Amino acid sequence: MGIFLAFAVERTNCRFSRYAEVFSVIPVLMPAVTLVSAWIMLLSPRSGLFNQMYQGITGATTPLFDVYSFHGMILVGILQELPLAFLWLQPVFRSMNPDLEEAARISGASHCRTMLAVTLPSIAPALLGAWLMFFIYSFGALSVPILIGLPSKIFLYSTEIYLASTKIPTNYGAASFYSILLLAMTAVAIVIYNRLMGSKDRYATIRGKSFNPRRFQLGPYRVWVDAAMFLVVMLTAGLPILILIWNAFMPYPQVPTLDSLKTATWQNFGNALNYGPAMRAIWNSFWIGSVAGVITTAIGATVAWLKLRSDDRFRMMMLSEQIGTLPIAVPGMIVGVGLMWLFLTIPVGIYASPWILMLAYVILHLPYSIRMCASGLVQLHPELEEAARVAGASWSRVLQRVVLALIAPTLISAAIYVSLRSFREYAASLFLITPGNEVFSVVVLDMWQGGNTNTLAAYTVMVMIGLMLMLVAISVLNRRLGVRHAVPLAKV
Repeated sequence: MGIFLAFAVERTNCRFSRYAEVFSVIPVLMPAVTLVSAWIMLLSPRSGLFNQMYQGITGATTPLFDVYSFHGMILVGILQELPLAFLWLQPVFRSMNPDLEEAARISGASHCRTMLAVTLPSIAPALLGAWLMFFIYSFGALSVPILIGLPSKIFLYSTEIYLASTKIPTNYGAASFYSILLLAMTAVAIVIYNRLMGSKDRYATIRGKSFNPRRFQLGPYRVWVDAAMFLVVMLTAGLPILILIWNAFMPYPQVPTLDSLKTATWQNFGNALNYGPAMRAIWNSFWIGSVAGVITTAIGATVAWLKLRSDDRFRMMMLSEQIGTLPIAVPGMIVGVGLMWLFLTIPVGIYASPWILMLAYVILHLPYSIRMCASGLVQLHPELEEAARVAGASWSRVLQRVVLALIAPTLISAAIYVSLRSFREYAASLFLITPGNEVFSVVVLDMWQGGNTNTLAAYTVMVMIGLMLMLVAISVLNRRLGVRHAVPLAKV
């Protein structure tokens, strides 16, 4: 599905291309726990909106679809990871040289034959890498196993780690052993991936010759592709957001009707604000995520700059970049269990404090920061820094007036991205929070397990509106900052 979405947006003339950025915002505005909760509200066998509507129309006594099943877990798991799969594969199709496909078409191959024989084989590393990453993510995910698997008595590997760490009495030894096995499986998967890829040069499609990406004209099939894209957006974001908004104003779950609008109330929002640690969790998530974003971006920019600007003889620089990107293949659950054991063992007083959460967020999101900072730095030719050095500027002056000034928008974007991902992170947080240090995602899970579905909906809607306003403000600030730095350069 990710291949279809990325190909349709980047290589066809479908109308959805201009709205593709909406898909990149979904993972930020819809934390995993929230998305799973929304689909339970839609497909729960008793109170699910779709099942209530189906039974009301047909008079059936059985639900249309039971989300508390193995198939329900697969469905929600797909919808949870699909926006990230799209973001992973979109740049691949954007940068692919279309000359190879045109050569196949000139040779008489059909569009389908060209796709199967040229397009997909040429991007095999990206496809296999995407599958590998999402296999690892799914193996270490907790929202679907906890919210759907536990009530239906379907236990996954991640469920066992969670139960071993949270049930009474706790069994941290078993949780650690399970985590080590999961880490070993992850390492084996990465080794297999590297072996399968062999020489990366044989997959290179962008050479010295320039190219202009061209789009396939869908013709009469365009309306069907547009309909499919619209359906995917509704499934991954539209329907979950709508059901959350509806339940936020309802005193109890019910089918949308004109009569039910008479029972609409603001009480759920008041209950959400007064719910135990709800407001404290938002503040904790905000400041811990913000500080983690700044720290992670500073480290990521330093590692990226040293890697791009240092001599190849300095292997330590290459090693630091490889170490910094390792956590991308490590589930957050393992990071949480590992840090819990580490600071229970060594006499450093950060366990049961916000600082251990911040450390977990920095570790988990450092790979993304390095990648984003490197993408900004790689666009700066070294001759800009060399010109400043020739003019007598010190290294600190070069970094301040040239490097940092030109990549300021990239750094801000990286810091905000890490902050927002930290805000929604839950897998590591489950193992590291203590009373007084609750975070947003864990409080949402606590509300759901306590049966406060309408309060949860109101709580989530308020936070989503706040995040949306923050993204708009940051987007405006980023554009103005980019223009402000471009003007002095034009004068020079």
